[in-house]
Amino acid sequence: MFNQLNKAVENNELREDIYAIIDDIIAYTRKHFATEEQLMAESHYPEIEAHKDKHKKLIEEALHLKGKLDYIGEQMFTDWLNHWPFARVLAHIQYADQQVEDHISRVAYRMQ
Repeated sequence: MFNQLNKAVENNELREDIYAIIDDIIAYTRKHFATEEQLMAESHYPEIEAHKDKHKKLIEEALHLKGKLDYIGEQMFTDWLNHWPFARVLAHIQYADQQVEDHISRVAYRMQ
């Protein structure tokens, strides 16, 4: 989805189309986080509240994407998107989500 957003901005697509992609990213992210939070609750993940706070912050940042695009323009937005939010999402997946996955694996192993 980030690639689709980048291409839309780079190709100077209509702002409404770019906003629709941003809305899709936010909707997908919310759904993903809700599913993940349900799994954390079911497995009694001990750091669930801290992880949910990280999700909340990432969603809040995503909600500002439209304003950021309007404020800095297409060229700077593409550079910014590729370095800052994308890196934050990757870091979340590689670190925080990996901890959740490890916890769920340990719980499942104990249940065997």
